[in-house]
Amino acid sequence: MPPGNLVRWDDPKVEPNVDGESELIQQVCNTINKVQAHNFSAHRHGFRGTHVKTQAIVKGSMTIEEGLPTHLAQGLFSNAGKTYPLAIRYANEPSFLQDDRAPGPRGCGMKVFGVEGAFMDEAGSKTKTQDFTFNNAPLLELTDLPNTVEIFKIREQHFRDPDGLKSAISKREDKDLQLAPAGLPNHHFMAYTMYSQSAYRYGDYVVKYAMFPTEKLQQELAEKAKVNEESDPEQHSLWLREYFNKHDAEFDFRVQLCQDINEQSVEDCSKPWDEEKYHFKTVAKITLTKGQDVFEDKRQAFWDDHMKLNVWYGLEAHRPLGSVNRLRKQVYQASVAKRAAINAVEVRSISSIEDIP
Repeated sequence: MPPGNLVRWDDPKVEPNVDGESELIQQVCNTINKVQAHNFSAHRHGFRGTHVKTQAIVKGSMTIEEGLPTHLAQGLFSNAGKTYPLAIRYANEPSFLQDDRAPGPRGCGMKVFGVEGAFMDEAGSKTKTQDFTFNNAPLLELTDLPNTVEIFKIREQHFRDPDGLKSAISKREDKDLQLAPAGLPNHHFMAYTMYSQSAYRYGDYVVKYAMFPTEKLQQELAEKAKVNEESDPEQHSLWLREYFNKHDAEFDFRVQLCQDINEQSVEDCSKPWDEEKYHFKTVAKITLTKGQDVFEDKRQAFWDDHMKLNVWYGLEAHRPLGSVNRLRKQVYQASVAKRAAINAVEVRSISSIEDIP
């Protein structure tokens, strides 16, 4: 694929201006803090604004592929053959402690250690880490900033009333899109393909990321390990704890390059990029190692109360793109500040995988 076919990250069409962006982002931050207050009222503990329920925390490594062509050997992924330690937190996406039997989006946050390069923020420069976030759907139903403000306000207003939330969403013109996550498969986490949903700078270019399970055992779990009404409310944590007691997990870390900004919108994350036309390419291998207790009390408590991830602390070569990512920058900061204040703890960026129990 010649670079001439690829959209550059600094093309003016990649990130159009959004009217009233600062005010809209502040409204979302305020709403997220209200959601955190609701959770404290219910549980007397401070949680994140979203992805509240931890399912497992797994340690492993990322090894960069050898022989990548120049347009794929960008940023972190230009270090052919190098292996980096990493840790991943798996979680349900909603802002409440969701029963695992309920269908819905699942996500994960990854922290890669020992990274070198030019960082966007002093936090990354100090810790030498690169963060990535993923969900198990290629699209994000929050179409744009105004839409995000509306949806988060509805979710906050009906925090304790799931039937009222569903009724309010069902009255919207975009109800099919907003209710789509409830139709996602509810099976073993190790069988999910995980997508970045939003776009990122990739050196000179623009990509979306994804993690594809490659082991046969993992792929088979999509059919063999499905959650049903008779499953345990904590089924995902039970399965993940059992899995990593005996098995490694392996994934391809792949990138989907932007070749046509008219067909591959950066700004509208509700429109996934066509995987048949714009193929994902493998740039690294991820291995999560067996023989670890992935839901051990100290590890879970440390990550939930003291850890933070923010894709804006990473390398300039992997700058987040689009208003959804500019929103994340401030929402994550607001969420961390609220969580630290509620729990009266230090939430910090760590520099070594050994810091995680």
